[in-house]
Amino acid sequence: MGKAGAVLMVCRTCGKKGDHWTSKCPYKDLAAQTENFIDRPPAAETAASSGPSRGTYVPPGLRAGAERIGTEMRRRNDENSVRVTNLSEDTREPDLLELFRPFGPVTRVYVAVDQKTGVSRGFGFVNFVNREDAERAINKLNGYGYDNLILRVEWATPRPN
Repeated sequence: MGKAGAVLMVCRTCGKKGDHWTSKCPYKDLAAQTENFIDRPPAAETAASSGPSRGTYVPPGLRAGAERIGTEMRRRNDENSVRVTNLSEDTREPDLLELFRPFGPVTRVYVAVDQKTGVSRGFGFVNFVNREDAERAINKLNGYGYDNLILRVEWATPRPN
């Protein structure tokens, strides 16, 4: 047994400590009938005030009081996006970043890579912070010889929604 004075059990029906088990409580007929045990929080506190039935998952963005700006924040700005084609198979994202960084701050560089072979598919995208920087890069690098190939640099067409 444990130390003297240590409480090992509490009856959930009457709340007495160490005297008896809940199933053998002598006061269970006298206590008010409740569906919840004393140690459980009331259902009103655990369930959401509004929303789907209890037990279903609700994403944080769809919960009561959530702001619905998540999708707008994730959408990138395609206005300053430049498409680069005729890249060699060896070209990687750091190579494009090094090539385009002198024209202005770059937010994103993507080179399309074949999933099976890991080889560049010959095109990529570069996103600039400012449209003027992207315009300068297009004017300077379109027709530029890079890695024994002549690059074609143009505005990227926006994705259809």
